[in-house]
Amino acid sequence: MKRCCHALCIATAIVCGAPGLARAQVPHRLDSAASPRQRVAARQVTDENGQALALNPFARRALARFGRVEYRLGTGGFLLRRARIDIVLPPLVNGLQRSNGLVFRWRGLDGALDGQLGPGQRQPIWSGTITAPLTPLAIDLELELELDALGPWNGGAFGIEPGFELVTLP
Repeated sequence: MKRCCHALCIATAIVCGAPGLARAQVPHRLDSAASPRQRVAARQVTDENGQALALNPFARRALARFGRVEYRLGTGGFLLRRARIDIVLPPLVNGLQRSNGLVFRWRGLDGALDGQLGPGQRQPIWSGTITAPLTPLAIDLELELELDALGPWNGGAFGIEPGFELVTLP
């Protein structure tokens, strides 16, 4: 009985935010409308063997390389504050039946952090002090897609739009 009560007290302290425990920060969605291009086409799309995807009707995976992608994020409301910016993928992607069939991977450029994530996930991409109303981020982007994860859809271009959220830091 005593052990059960102790575990309940610990769980209550974590849920209710007992003094001394760090409280979760609320993420703020950032506007990326000032970015140079809202839609970026892949420069190269290959299969799992590195050959052009269009030449292999039996391909199992597609690797799309986009190269340098630049974002300009509206951070004017957070000037001179320490913050972390996360890249966020929506949980649902049009035409994708299995979220684990898609990996969004990048190499950070100009101070951005490297990382990867899938639909419904978030990953830090930058941290520091906000010094301007627009914070630029640049990444070398690629997307890996398991082709059997695609469901029936009405064709067209496959795409996913990442979002960005800011969390203020102490």
